[in-house]
Amino acid sequence: MHDEEHTSTERGAALETPLRNNYFYGQLLGVGNFELETRYEISQRRLLNRLVLGRGVVCGLDVDISNDGSKVRIGPGVALDGWGREIVVPGWSRWELISESTIKAAVARAGDCKDDACVRVVICYRECLGDPVDRKAGDCRSSDPCAPSTISERYEVRFRDECEEPPATSCQIPDIISHGKIDRRELARWVTNRRACTRLPRDPCIVLADLRVLDPDGTPHCDPDHVDISVRPILPSNVVLMELILALLEQERHEGYE
Repeated sequence: MHDEEHTSTERGAALETPLRNNYFYGQLLGVGNFELETRYEISQRRLLNRLVLGRGVVCGLDVDISNDGSKVRIGPGVALDGWGREIVVPGWSRWELISESTIKAAVARAGDCKDDACVRVVICYRECLGDPVDRKAGDCRSSDPCAPSTISERYEVRFRDECEEPPATSCQIPDIISHGKIDRRELARWVTNRRACTRLPRDPCIVLADLRVLDPDGTPHCDPDHVDISVRPILPSNVVLMELILALLEQERHEGYE
């Protein structure tokens, strides 16, 4: 298998006029027709993922760090990235080495506040071409008689030398509730003017965890006992939303007894 990275820049999630095939009897179908069909299905799905579901971890994707604090592996799970693409980790990943340069850069960035030195673990969508087959048509003088026949939707684990603030948990529509009722005018104004449906985030990757950096003897390394997964964005499924509603009702019931 080639396992070569697919470098296509198609995001498949920005707003554009949908275009699909119009089939008819006797039509000559070629690669362009099938690519258009696939592109339509993928782009529409990713558009719904991005604008209706959102971005974040759906389930799993635990972060495990080695005892010496030098390597990380990711558990099985699913996430949607900022461009609406599905990131699927079917099983525990291989151990990924945290480079010394990343750790040293985190310490340097923290400066005098060495206790704030931190390495961030993110996961990114990645496509790989594979399963080469013989070309049955085209120029016989081609330097490569084979072509990849599949695109594997994989992932890539990356490390960053800075840990930003976690996403805010406060409501983005502060005036949505008025006198015990939903203010539909305010809701409509927010959906119309403040929801960024035409802009894609520059960084589509998903944050998984922050690792604290220790420097006890002049050799900085990540603390194997400190993996903060609370910084990851959560994409609540219907099951999670139901649990949140039940928790709020339970809290209200207890407060009513006090």
